[in-house]
Amino acid sequence: MRDQEIILQAMLRPETYPEVPQRITHFQTYLSHVFLTGKKAYKIKKPVTLDFLNFSTLARRCYFCHQEVALNRRLSPEIYLGVVRITLDQGRPVLNGQGPVLEYAVEMKEMPQERMMNRLLMENRVQQKDIRALVRILAPFYRRARTGKGIDAFGRIRVWIKNTEENFSETRPYVGRLLSESRDKRIMKGTRDFLKNEKDLFPKRIRDGFIRDGHGDLHSANICLDDKPLIYDCLEFNHRFRYTDIACDLAFLAMDLDFFGRSDLSHLLEQEYVRLSGDHDFPRLFGFYKAYRAYVRAKVHAFSADNPEATAGEKKAERGLARKYFQLAFTYARKDLAPRIWVVFGLMGSGKTTLAKALGEALGWPVISSDLLRKSGPGLSPQARQWEPFEQGLYSRSVSRRTYKGLREKAKDFLIQGRSVILDGSFKRQEERLALLRLAGKTGARIRFLQCRTPLSLIRKRLRERSRDPQAVSDGRWELFHLQRKDFDPVTGPVRSALELINTSRPLEQNIRCLLRKFHEQA
Repeated sequence: MRDQEIILQAMLRPETYPEVPQRITHFQTYLSHVFLTGKKAYKIKKPVTLDFLNFSTLARRCYFCHQEVALNRRLSPEIYLGVVRITLDQGRPVLNGQGPVLEYAVEMKEMPQERMMNRLLMENRVQQKDIRALVRILAPFYRRARTGKGIDAFGRIRVWIKNTEENFSETRPYVGRLLSESRDKRIMKGTRDFLKNEKDLFPKRIRDGFIRDGHGDLHSANICLDDKPLIYDCLEFNHRFRYTDIACDLAFLAMDLDFFGRSDLSHLLEQEYVRLSGDHDFPRLFGFYKAYRAYVRAKVHAFSADNPEATAGEKKAERGLARKYFQLAFTYARKDLAPRIWVVFGLMGSGKTTLAKALGEALGWPVISSDLLRKSGPGLSPQARQWEPFEQGLYSRSVSRRTYKGLREKAKDFLIQGRSVILDGSFKRQEERLALLRLAGKTGARIRFLQCRTPLSLIRKRLRERSRDPQAVSDGRWELFHLQRKDFDPVTGPVRSALELINTSRPLEQNIRCLLRKFHEQA
């Protein structure tokens, strides 16, 4: 430690550097000392040993300096200039001298401190264009990042069960002090329910190649929004923090945006990444990983508040941050604990089935179709055409009542597991809509009615095309349309207060983006 104190003192003197800077700024992080000279930054690793890293020897610090440069050049090669030696020359430490090596430092181009993303967030100066620019860099980075054997194992569900249960165990001393017992239980329930209900998603993520060697510490303090976004300081000292699902890597930044009160930017980050990557399972995991990231941040600040070397003021600040991050984790868990029913309904040919399927894919929610359920009862195949007169045979009122009752029962099975569902049907009777409101009340679900509408000319075109499609499931046809429209109950009362009209003549992608944005804003 004495040797490093001598080095740190030397790093404050201009003559130590080849460029002989006019000013030197020193600050330290938990693991490093950083010196800014106006043009360059020099980062020296502290000789510490923790559960997750070992910087105890000069050789180890040398190795991890080179690792830091190599890994961070994946995203910002112009920032990471190399590794320099701090040598003892004529009795004093200098950079890259001829004497024996005392220490190693990562040499970087100094970034404008006033453009650091965390500072800009506090000043409310981060814009949507900044998020889009970030995603344009990150999406190809993740496509190129390493995956496969040795990395995939970190995406297994048992790893996440271990990680989350370890969190709950380690934060137990803070329950009642920084987090209430009831909120802790809700966070645990939300986490465990997700891992139970979505257990099949984790091996699918591995098969689809979404477990990658990512950044590991992607938050706003590690991003500079200069002429182009500069992303730096990835975790080089422990690969298990970098080997993770892309959704988990990005969740850190999204959670950070939420923490700063910019949920609009958090949603945009998710939306833009899905658009550029085509990763349609991404939204199913994102909330879970954001909750995990918030809980880990809360845990870190809680630990820091117990640091005996911290001042009383520092401890108070750390407790305050821990409470805020626990609150954020609880907010995410509370969203997950309240399942949703989205009822996509309307007249035949209005586009409700197309919208329901697309929403199911985007949100990862099961879609329950009245058309499929109606035909499964008598054992018909979905494509079996039933050219029945209006409200007769398979479409009689008694069969319709049984169909919609069965639909509610299937929905209830998902809801009591804490899973959200999308219902696809005409729901032309107000009594059927009210029955869904009662189901929502009994299961604690949030309900939303999405009524599809479109011009008659488009409905006629769709129904004619459907009649020629051998794969179509619906038996709706133009000659029945006006009878159904005349028989369609108006939307009134409590249903109307949960209603949103959807114009399905607009592009499907536009409607999906709009609905997902509103979903996140309301959540």
